Amino acid sequence: MKNNKGNIVVKKLNDYFIRYFFGLEGDEDLLLSFINAIMIDSNFATFVSVEIINPFNLSEKANNKESIVDLKAVTEDGTIVIIEIQTYSTKNFFERTLYYWSKNYSSTLKKGEDYPGLKPVISINLIDDILFDKSDKRMHTCYLLKEKNSNKILTDHIQLHYVEIPKFDENANIKKELKNWILFLKSNKEEDMSQLLKEDTIFEKAMKKYNYFTDNKDLLNEYDKREAYLFYQSSLMRGSRKDGFEEGIKEGIKDEKYSIAKSLKASGLDNQFISKHTGLSIEEIHKL
Repeated sequence: MKNNKGNIVVKKLNDYFIRYFFGLEGDEDLLLSFINAIMIDSNFATFVSVEIINPFNLSEKANNKESIVDLKAVTEDGTIVIIEIQTYSTKNFFERTLYYWSKNYSSTLKKGEDYPGLKPVISINLIDDILFDKSDKRMHTCYLLKEKNSNKILTDHIQLHYVEIPKFDENANIKKELKNWILFLKSNKEEDMSQLLKEDTIFEKAMKKYNYFTDNKDLLNEYDKREAYLFYQSSLMRGSRKDGFEEGIKEGIKDEKYSIAKSLKASGLDNQFISKHTGLSIEEIHKL
């Protein structure tokens, strides 16, 4: 996609882009700034440093699995932070995030260590969809383990953060630090970027990194593949929400399947993959 000036524009909420943007070694300051923005918005203490556990490699290929943990990092005190980006909410989404939290929590205990060796795990979930009631205007919510009546927190080892991107606007009830980061991730408008440069110098580096991505043909190629796959998944989800998943597949409009298949084919995905995930025959795909 290009803007009015002919410059390439990418969706920053694409999980492949997020992996590149926050997960590249040497750019930990960007990740730290974002994590601290989440902490500040929840009135928690911020961190001094962060180390990326699963760093992005410039030769990394877009992963076509439906769901992956996009980023995993550890802070100076051993706290694990996992960040995921989702373009739409899936069935049992909350159970899924709790499952990933529990896997990471158990992994902090090394063999032979006792329970005091366990470290807190913070799960940050960015989702370009509505998770909770639309009447609840809060775009960032944080869930902790508390006693039902006294509201006393049992432990600080669990934090589940959900950021519903569609609820963002200029009047969003979030603190400035997080508002700036969501604006950066959501917008490509020049006036918004100019405003961010006035707010925090970290966005000068952020924009340079974004421009590097849009100038790199290999990164853009992988991005396009991932966008096509996410478009396909989103189309299936729209069908399942309307008619039920199985019925949505069976009674889906043929033209939409062809449109999805064309996008997948243009992104370089093989015909077997396209056939498996659209229901079209190999012969039909060859004709596209």
